[in-house]
Amino acid sequence: MPLAEVPDGWSAHNEPRAGLDHFYQLLLEGQAQAVHDELSFRALQSLNGEEAYLLGLSSNLLGLHHDALNCFDLAEKHGFFSKFVIFNRANSLRALDLYEFALETYQAALEIDDKFVECRHNYALALYECEQYQPAEKYMRQLLVEFPDYYKASFALGNLLRHFNRLTEACEAYQLCLQFQPAYPDALNNLGLCLAGLDQNDKAIATYRLGLTADASSTHCRQNLAQALVTIKRHDLAVEEFDKFLNLPLTPMQRATGIQGLMSCYLEIGQHQNAFAFAESFDDPRLQTLISLYILPIVYESEPDVIHWRSRYSEALDLLLESLDGLNQDDPIYEDLYSHCWGLTSFYLSYQMEDDLPLQLKLAKAFKHILAPRLAEYMQPLEPPGINTNRPLRVGVLSPHLRNHNGSFWALGWLDGLCANPSFEVHAYNLGEDEDDVSKRFAALGSYRKLSLTPETAATVIGQIRADDLDFILLPDVGMHPASRIAASVRLARFQAVGWGHPITTGSQFVDYYISGAGMESPDASSHYSEKLVLLPRTGLNYPVPLSVHQGEDLRSRFDLPQDRPLLLSLQSTFKYHPRNDCTFVQICRRFPDALILFVAHMGHPSVSDRLHDRLKSCFAEQGLDADQHLRFLSRLEYADYVAFFDIAHHSLDTIDWNGGNSSFQAFSRSCPVVSMPTAFMRGRHTLAMLEVLELPELIASSRADYVDISVRLLEDDDFANKMRTLIKERSQRLFADQEVTDRFVDFLGSLSNEQLTAAS
Repeated sequence: MPLAEVPDGWSAHNEPRAGLDHFYQLLLEGQAQAVHDELSFRALQSLNGEEAYLLGLSSNLLGLHHDALNCFDLAEKHGFFSKFVIFNRANSLRALDLYEFALETYQAALEIDDKFVECRHNYALALYECEQYQPAEKYMRQLLVEFPDYYKASFALGNLLRHFNRLTEACEAYQLCLQFQPAYPDALNNLGLCLAGLDQNDKAIATYRLGLTADASSTHCRQNLAQALVTIKRHDLAVEEFDKFLNLPLTPMQRATGIQGLMSCYLEIGQHQNAFAFAESFDDPRLQTLISLYILPIVYESEPDVIHWRSRYSEALDLLLESLDGLNQDDPIYEDLYSHCWGLTSFYLSYQMEDDLPLQLKLAKAFKHILAPRLAEYMQPLEPPGINTNRPLRVGVLSPHLRNHNGSFWALGWLDGLCANPSFEVHAYNLGEDEDDVSKRFAALGSYRKLSLTPETAATVIGQIRADDLDFILLPDVGMHPASRIAASVRLARFQAVGWGHPITTGSQFVDYYISGAGMESPDASSHYSEKLVLLPRTGLNYPVPLSVHQGEDLRSRFDLPQDRPLLLSLQSTFKYHPRNDCTFVQICRRFPDALILFVAHMGHPSVSDRLHDRLKSCFAEQGLDADQHLRFLSRLEYADYVAFFDIAHHSLDTIDWNGGNSSFQAFSRSCPVVSMPTAFMRGRHTLAMLEVLELPELIASSRADYVDISVRLLEDDDFANKMRTLIKERSQRLFADQEVTDRFVDFLGSLSNEQLTAAS
């Protein structure tokens, strides 16, 4: 919180007394504790007015704001009164979140001196902090018109504009700040963030480096430089920057975030041994084991390789659980363990394509052990509302991805049915920074709030959500983001549920329901979940018709693809390809050599795609085929091109074991056949549910050999292929805007309301 500098311009009756100048000098040198110790040694009432003021200044700097207010009152009581006393009283009130009084007090100081620049600046900051954004911006701009060289104001204006994603304007504000304070690392860091947000990554990197030239110990510049290097896929250089970052003085959370970034880089470039060596460099075995849980390959070398890694992960979980008994906040390593919970998602674990329930149960138990010493009060059941409470059912949705994101946008199809229904009250909680038109749709459901769920804010944010007295909350994408995993580890509402955003059980005792589609689940599906399985009709989704921007006429020429070969699409994330399914691509190309199968490059480091390509190439070579004649890896695709590829494709090859979900909907919306082979778990049965709605069993394979047969039949039999396209075109509307799904979801929520009434009675 900004505080007063050494006072100048005192009125005549407030001249600093002889012998007190050294206190002001100590404050300037950052030695507030020394001032506080010397002055607080005496009884407060024995201090003269200026001494009380100085004690108030030091108390403010030390965060003792209630004490500071008492000191400023005493200073005025002794006749020591000036704009500085009032200004610093306002700072204390602001620090205590007493914004109404703080604003009044800043105004009182400005009545004495309307050119008091720092007071005007802090007044604007107080407006911003109490969410009076328009007045804050207006006041900051007015201040800069009169005092353009007051760099703190242009920095604050940049922060306000960046908060609202007005990045170009924010850049201008930071650049104004840097005109007058060119070596201001925080301004350089925030300018870099804006440039990165505008996809000007090279400029962002150069700006972070300038910030580090000004202050080599800037943790923000160093961390953001590393992240920017990851964005441009220079993970090798990012490793160096994360290493430098981890050698700075850091909080436990900063350290955990840096370790997570370093581990991610090692995984992207395939340096697993370096990752393990780093984990083993820590003295505490619990920390070693917990950090080792970050380490899972993105692409596996072979089926035995998958088994090896799965065994290692399971053993690490067992070891961690054995070591956590009796953990409490007094443990010297507790803060580090707690912080690492905010980085773990187990995202890549589920791509081993096995039954993850046993491992997810263990992981959830480990999370509970680590989080409970800090958050135990939020792990208790919530009482049902009183039986005579006549109010709507309060429904929440919480995600870091409440925007156009595959993990959560589909949830609107369920929740839209609550919007005009007086029996329900909807609360949407956006834990992420980004917002778009989909965010506005979530906001239109009812109450909408952006919240920052972090280790430091956890108790406050969880308390805010619980204060809304929710009956039900949907966590659509647990496993995709650490904050979602934390939310699934506490009790936010009386009933909690997850959905298909990341189609794996949570293992958490705090998540009551898994909401799925009847068509996506096997007969024994309930044994795959720790949650109670709720089956909505068919796909279980009220899915909108995917937007089509263009028809793909120029895709062959733009991507240098042959005009005379049939294109088979396998445009899935690199980690969806299990080694046991590589043979299907080989057999299709062996039987129909003219086919060209298209893959899409990994979103991160190119070496990940290279590892998949090398694995496939080896598999092709075993059959005497040259993979490069049959496979092509495309660069990452924009949405418009991705969807348009289904217009020019002969057909799509669904990834076995982890189907396309959104991509299969997109394919069918463009009348593109999709060959699919359902497997045991829901993640391998998405497309099955869609094909059953379309009544196209001809595209559902019963084995890998059958999968190959169907693909080859589509290639060889034009009548069959055309029939499939025609039927998909005629029937595809069945897949979209399935209102019955929404109605059944509403019925499910109504049953919860009845359950609460029963419990209350």
